[in-house]
Amino acid sequence: MHPVNQPSLETDSLSRRQIVLLVTALVFSVMSFSLNATMISPAVRDINETLGPGAFVAMSAPFYLAGALANVVLIRWSDYIGRKRVLMGILVICVLGTILCLSSSLPIVVVGRFLQGASNITYGLGFMILRARVSGATFGVCCGLMASINGGIAGGDAFLAGIMTDVWGYRSIFVFITVVGLIAVAFAWKWVPSDGLDEPGARSEGRMDWIGAVFIASSVGGLSMFMSEGGHGGWTSTPTLVWLAVTGATFVALIISTNRIEHPIIGLKHMRSREAWPLIVVTILIVGSFMVIQAYVIPFMAEDPDSGFGLNATTTALLFLTPAAVVQVFASPFVGRLAVRIGFVTVLRAGIVATIVVIALMAVFADNKWAIVALMVVYGITCGAVIHTPLMSLGVLQASDEEPGTLPGLSNASYGVGFSLGFAWAGPIVGSGTDSTFQQAFWTCATIGVIALVFSYVLRPKPLARERVSPGGSTAPQPTH
Repeated sequence: MHPVNQPSLETDSLSRRQIVLLVTALVFSVMSFSLNATMISPAVRDINETLGPGAFVAMSAPFYLAGALANVVLIRWSDYIGRKRVLMGILVICVLGTILCLSSSLPIVVVGRFLQGASNITYGLGFMILRARVSGATFGVCCGLMASINGGIAGGDAFLAGIMTDVWGYRSIFVFITVVGLIAVAFAWKWVPSDGLDEPGARSEGRMDWIGAVFIASSVGGLSMFMSEGGHGGWTSTPTLVWLAVTGATFVALIISTNRIEHPIIGLKHMRSREAWPLIVVTILIVGSFMVIQAYVIPFMAEDPDSGFGLNATTTALLFLTPAAVVQVFASPFVGRLAVRIGFVTVLRAGIVATIVVIALMAVFADNKWAIVALMVVYGITCGAVIHTPLMSLGVLQASDEEPGTLPGLSNASYGVGFSLGFAWAGPIVGSGTDSTFQQAFWTCATIGVIALVFSYVLRPKPLARERVSPGGSTAPQPTH
């Protein structure tokens, strides 16, 4: 199996114009997923009124589950058939799924959301394409730019979605996203370099381990469902225990299968190293704590008329969510460039420490609206930029040279598991409705963050390569002189 090089600290294999066009194509690719995640939030009421009570929840769970499953299977598959092929295929599937979401039938919409959710892999594929194409300095800036899109387009997408829902209904959002998806398909086809068949390191040897893929997808899906069921139905309920059994059985089957196959979907030797497994643990803990604050705790706190501030949705977005998204967009590219200089893991650790302090201050000033508003701006920098940029990049940077698609897939899938964990603990606490509800939520989050910090010091950084960018893992031609 040919090695795949780390991003170089020296030179790029593409011209500046080619890099701009490539990043543009990748940004539109990740937008095809992120808009599907962020723009439907203001349309919750319209969706439930149109498709029936509980429709929003019914169509959301398959969306995130599909992302977890696709990450652990399709990114690894791209090691064998090429990044661009998988990227183009998933973008087309996303467009088809979005079109299905225009249906008035909830089951069809659920299928559409599942297909949309698989486009979560555009992030992992995008980072891997960049890794093989651009130098360390440029790689850091591009990673920051792509990571900033994950939370939406500086908050403007949510406001646009609200206006579109009020004027034309929620289906107009999916029409808009369909247009963005078609643009992404065109840009990716035109500007993402083609996969080369005869370049060293362009493809992994052997065949895709589809048996292992079934087992690992079942394990990840089972773990996500275990977290979800445990948080809602109780940790000893029958469905929860069934999903725990499924997770355990398929994980054991995965290990057995891996030891019997020459080219397994997961190389256990690398996954046992400190360069790999701590990243998965850190990702789950960070997403299950810090990121749940912005996704759930703060919006609930802002709109809760009893224990919170009793604001409407528009004011909540204006005061608490949009400022954090704006500073994230502007800070992330600088954080990425800094990470190349001092280390992505070092920046990640600094972000965790800073965010723990921010969350602790939120707990202290939980009854002060304007203090929380100010702290959310700082949170947009410490968590949105300083944590999120290296966290989304490390799956690629820490990956095994022999199996470059494995760790990115697992680390991206850990986001879904982390959110399941976060909602499992946050739901009961935030929903309790006591005077200390939000203080307890903030302190719980800070505690989980401390555990994440400990595991971040277990994580051993994999140094960036210092040779010129080569086509390993991609199709970049060697520059001529």
